[in-house]
Amino acid sequence: MKSIRLFAFALLMLVLFACGGGPISSVAIVGRVLDITTGAPTTTVATVQTSTATGPTSLVDGSFGVGASSGDTSLIVTPPALLSYPVFTYHFPAVTQHTNDVGDLWIGPEKVTVSGVVRNAADNAAIANAQVQFAGQYTTTDSTGTFHVPDVAYSSANTTSFLGITGQVSATNFLANQFTTNGNTAVSGNVDVGTVLMTPVDSTSPPPPPFNIWGIISPSNLANGTIVTLKDTGGTVVRRFTVGTDARYTFWVNAGSYTLDFANGTHTSATQNVTLSNNSDVIRKDATLN
Repeated sequence: MKSIRLFAFALLMLVLFACGGGPISSVAIVGRVLDITTGAPTTTVATVQTSTATGPTSLVDGSFGVGASSGDTSLIVTPPALLSYPVFTYHFPAVTQHTNDVGDLWIGPEKVTVSGVVRNAADNAAIANAQVQFAGQYTTTDSTGTFHVPDVAYSSANTTSFLGITGQVSATNFLANQFTTNGNTAVSGNVDVGTVLMTPVDSTSPPPPPFNIWGIISPSNLANGTIVTLKDTGGTVVRRFTVGTDARYTFWVNAGSYTLDFANGTHTSATQNVTLSNNSDVIRKDATLN
């Protein structure tokens, strides 16, 4: 996936420079457009538009590469006309690099708002100004730690792909964390994900970097997109990790006993138990999806 995006970017930059369009202010945005009803690219091209250029998505994997101005903070995706989907506008931090990967941008027949609260895992205090990302959309938390991610792609008729999306939350002086909708669906246009906890980097409780539970997912053709869920002995979700193209997952957790679940759509692997005697232990738990 990443190699395809880089190839698209290289072609784009060649065109920019060939047309005399290679000033320092020119950058490129790459990513992928996916249909929330299928979890796959659209069967006909979607159109991606920035402040300076317009380009189509690939029919192979939904990827795109399009020129933009340095400092741009949004782009527009127009779905194929045959789908009758609304137009989606995506907002993100200002792009300033030569190539800027905005990840997966989801489109669908409906739009909902994803809401929740971000709190300090050490003292339960609200975390203001945390950056929250879900399904390609970005927002920040307010003074009470509350966030509302607007215009998220949704399908009331088929929520399978939506429930598999993993959100990201980051904040200064905290370890980044991930979250899902916890199986919740839209009520009056809103999906409540509840509380997302973040561990402060100066806490005495976080385990040492870089990780103390890790593993490899196989077969390799099923690894990308696998969600690994770490739970404590009471069944409470402690961490979630979405596996990338390197087929690898990692967790930082305190010493204790946990279980690991693995799922990529209909493909799963048996639950595994793992026990850390102390924070300096490093344990490998590979999984094979069936």
